[in-house]
Amino acid sequence: MRKIERLLNLISALLATEKPLSRHQIRERIPGAYTESDESFRRSFERDKDELRALGIPISLERIPGTDPPLDGYRILKSDYEANHPFLEEDEIAALHLASNLIQFSEEDTDSPFYKMGGVLQEKKSAISEIPTESSHQTIIEALAEHSTILFAYKNEKREVDPYRLVFSQGNWYLIAYDRGREDIRHFRVDRIEGKIEITSKKFELSDDLFEILQEPAWRFGEEEKIVKFKVQNSHATWALEILGDKNEIEELSDGSIIFTELVRDWGKFMIFVFSFLDAAEVLEPPEARAAIIDWLEALV
Repeated sequence: MRKIERLLNLISALLATEKPLSRHQIRERIPGAYTESDESFRRSFERDKDELRALGIPISLERIPGTDPPLDGYRILKSDYEANHPFLEEDEIAALHLASNLIQFSEEDTDSPFYKMGGVLQEKKSAISEIPTESSHQTIIEALAEHSTILFAYKNEKREVDPYRLVFSQGNWYLIAYDRGREDIRHFRVDRIEGKIEITSKKFELSDDLFEILQEPAWRFGEEEKIVKFKVQNSHATWALEILGDKNEIEELSDGSIIFTELVRDWGKFMIFVFSFLDAAEVLEPPEARAAIIDWLEALV
């Protein structure tokens, strides 16, 4: 029996059963799929299981009821196997092809939801960019979906947080969450989380207006908060307004220039933004921020 046929028959047998099947029961249900040698069969079956799981097929290991001594068995639960993927039109699948091949995650293709929904090309092309992934992402996403509180160590402290968003900005992943110990929203760089993340049994409610899903500028993601006032000349004021949105406190001056009050969590990225205006922008407050700009410019002279 060809390998692909054997794997398909294995999936069928594990889906059709109402209770877990032992290895030997599986061999009996797929006659001719495996050799008569128990050791050879065991090795082949283990390889087949690993391959199916690598393809995203959830094979469940359970205790077989009524066995003495107790035996473990296998089956595929339909509720796990039948993924709740949306139905996509041909043009939507084409868009997935384009997106998944231009911007790729640093993971195996078979781990990608695009792969399972038909959005990955058979022949992998070179991406214009690759987004790094962390091993903790799956845990965070699970907690986000279930509205579960999580525990982890960060800067040598134990944190208990309610996760709100996982965002990627300027090469880094950030977890935005409500820190229960500090009773406030905090940003955590995911690659700086120490050790494993633990999902607790605690649940939290997230109201629709609590945290808007917006594409924030890169400097608004980070750990250190600083309020910065800067002035943009009238020639660039419209552009600045488009980038910063309407969340800012602004002061319009008589000459058409605008003073913005901006929350900055990543000073380096904000400085790059200010320099993009050349001489049409000026940092006013706080004094240490203004001094940092001046020192950087004088170092270039």
